[in-house]
Amino acid sequence: MITLKMSQDVQARLKRHMTDDNDQLILDFDDGVGAYSKVGVCSLDVSFRFLVVSKHDVDAIYDEALDSPLGSVLIKGYADNYFDGATEFNLNKFGLITLKTASGIIDTNVEILDHPEAVVASK
Repeated sequence: MITLKMSQDVQARLKRHMTDDNDQLILDFDDGVGAYSKVGVCSLDVSFRFLVVSKHDVDAIYDEALDSPLGSVLIKGYADNYFDGATEFNLNKFGLITLKTASGIIDTNVEILDHPEAVVASK
């Protein structure tokens, strides 16, 4: 199984968002698929974001798990080709979370969204 590496700074930032034992961390490939994505990126850019959702409200599209220092991180199984044994998250000099693999930098601004399932349910 692939393990996502995270700097201590990234781990601390994510922990601030994961305040409940029922929180599940998702690494979302923002392609317009799934309940938490309104629109995918309409260019050649690749966009990832961390979602913190209730374990009871995880969309079934997140069907694969990766290991991390914070426990299991769910992803869309078809997005696993972006990850390899050298997948890591770090903060850049601007304080943004970057996603890097052996191939190079994949995303320079991985956002964190808290409980998007609550927004979906309210519509």
